[in-house]
Amino acid sequence: MSKSKLDLIHDLTPILVSKNFEGDTLGYLYFQADGKGNKKTATLNSQTITEIQDLAKSGTFTAAAKSCYFIRASYIEKTNILVAGLGTKKNFSPEKARQTGSIVYGKVSAEKVKSFGFDIDTILKSVSRSQAEPLIQAFLEGFYLTSYAFNKYKSGPKIAPTLKEVHLVTKDSKNAKWLGDLITRTLITVDCVFITRDYSNEPSNYGTPEYYAKDISALAKRFGLKCKVMGEAECKKEKMGLFLAVSAGSDREAKCVILEYTPKTAKKGKLISLVGKGVTFDSGGISIKPSMRMEDMKHDMTGAATMLGSTLLAARLGSKNRLVTILVFTENMPNGIATQPGNVITGRSGKTVEIINTDAEGRLILADALDLAQDYKPDIVVNSATLTGACSIALGKLASALFSNDNGLAKRVFAASEATEETLWELPMFDEYFEDMKSNYADMMNSANDGYGGTIRGAIFMKQFIRPGTKWAHIDLANRAYDQGYLPYAPRKGSSGIYVRTFAQLAMDY
Repeated sequence: MSKSKLDLIHDLTPILVSKNFEGDTLGYLYFQADGKGNKKTATLNSQTITEIQDLAKSGTFTAAAKSCYFIRASYIEKTNILVAGLGTKKNFSPEKARQTGSIVYGKVSAEKVKSFGFDIDTILKSVSRSQAEPLIQAFLEGFYLTSYAFNKYKSGPKIAPTLKEVHLVTKDSKNAKWLGDLITRTLITVDCVFITRDYSNEPSNYGTPEYYAKDISALAKRFGLKCKVMGEAECKKEKMGLFLAVSAGSDREAKCVILEYTPKTAKKGKLISLVGKGVTFDSGGISIKPSMRMEDMKHDMTGAATMLGSTLLAARLGSKNRLVTILVFTENMPNGIATQPGNVITGRSGKTVEIINTDAEGRLILADALDLAQDYKPDIVVNSATLTGACSIALGKLASALFSNDNGLAKRVFAASEATEETLWELPMFDEYFEDMKSNYADMMNSANDGYGGTIRGAIFMKQFIRPGTKWAHIDLANRAYDQGYLPYAPRKGSSGIYVRTFAQLAMDY
């Protein structure tokens, strides 16, 4: 599948469907019960079968999940053989295949493989095609997601990857069509995750609101989306006072970007609104942050980057639903005219907020963005944000926080999360949590300025800007936006791109 046909932003290694493989390394996936190999696999000669059986007997290769073993070519077998394990069928999930794909990519890279073949027929002898499709796609996702590197600002010659092509090898020509569709889905998915990672990793001196607005406009044109960019003058006309209060201390102009995707079947589909927080650098404003790891605050726009990736993914995969995505970009900086603790600001909704903590800024810009999103009368509104450090304290790194005012929507978000295996956990949002945020001088405060329930308080604040009848969900992904090295296919340092697949799934399936 050529890059031009798919129109990929990133230079991903092409994937070909092949009947015969003549490259240097051929890979096989086995479930644990099949660890001794499969004598019916035509591409394996008796020598190779014996070697795999010997590996199994010695316990060197048991086909346990994420296991991988490389058999170097001999004078009998000209092709290297790679065997990888998926664990038992009983405990299998596509996520295990995704992580196995990552392990295999690491081995292929270490061995400097130039042409890697993945034997599909072996899998189809173990499971049905309906089971094989998500398995193969997950494996390829893990394989390709692991290849990501953000090195655009490193000097010196760039080291080109050794791997030049990947083959899905099958003797049955009937498999070519569905494998071709699977390749398209996989490469577009990886491309959109990489776009999110790129945006989040961009240094804040380059990744400014203006930079993102301009680049998103170009992406929208490239992929057939409508794009509108509002500067501060337009936002002032929209009475987005809370958004502009956050940008007041920055010399760089804030931007509000509105993306619209309309499929040919728009009259039959739903209207989905995705909203993302894009604080391109968060110093904390007057309530300035501690210096340790402040450099990571370039990632405070990952909510917007995630919703961008999700929107592009849903659109490029031909979602039947219409999308309206609102991304709000600004810096949060301290200067002589920065918003001060104690200031009272009026938002687009007409509600007033006493800002007692300028480092609780994400909820302010989202309040105005959510109000704007509701003007489109969407069936659902979903926002994502790196909103609170408290999310890491509450949930660690294995699940991000979900809040919703509608049980049906919450179930649909969970269903999307389960399909992509990007875990979420719902936290309560009782109205009583708002009591601590009532102000003596305005309708509400933006923080309670203590350490209790910080993630919940961020959600309950935004709930005040949701109109009656609007189905809304908020995902606080602060704890999983970057540095997720425990996942083999996520970079140890930098943006993870987690939840791009989840929000796209929700947008397409709702």
